[in-house]
Amino acid sequence: MIFDFDYLMKSRLTIAALALLLSGCSHDSKPVQFYMLNANSGVVDNTPAHKAAQGPVIGLGPIRIPEYLNRPQMIIAVTDNQYLLAEDHRWAERLDQNISLALYKALPNQLNTGRIVRYPWPQRQVIDYQVGIDILEFNVDANGQSRLIAQWFVKYKDQPVLDKRSSYQFPASTTDHAIMVLAQSQCLTKLGQEISENLRQLITSNTSMISRP
Repeated sequence: MIFDFDYLMKSRLTIAALALLLSGCSHDSKPVQFYMLNANSGVVDNTPAHKAAQGPVIGLGPIRIPEYLNRPQMIIAVTDNQYLLAEDHRWAERLDQNISLALYKALPNQLNTGRIVRYPWPQRQVIDYQVGIDILEFNVDANGQSRLIAQWFVKYKDQPVLDKRSSYQFPASTTDHAIMVLAQSQCLTKLGQEISENLRQLITSNTSMISRP
């Protein structure tokens, strides 16, 4: 077998040059930033330190989001039909799980109860009120506006008692991802507050009916 020494040396030099180029790119690339939502943005906590140990059990979930949103990268809606994925700015966990966790942490303060469980709960768990949420839209548009549209329902003893569609919008940014997350958290906070307000009314109404002689 005959080796072409010049060809072999050129190949090695090419590989070495590519390796140096890739190494330089890796050093110049920006570190990935990770974000978490919350559902108590700007809310002052005035609830008692000890949550009520009695009262109805509230089941939170399921919470569903469109598959195109349920990805690590943050998304900006360039047009109604085009989306930009931010590779360097990502959610710290699955977006549907992040939304569920944010509401789960906020609702006990808004309802003053510790009797809240997240979906999926054990089969034998007794649920008095169930809140399910379908997120229809949740991103930042090309004008820097954060928008949340959600269809949500409440069941009492497994019977539908409320079905609503809610829409919220807050000014955000098209370049500052921290501001985007803040605006999206503000939208989620408003959704949690609306759910809590309606739950309180339903619980009060049902309690009054049960206590009547």
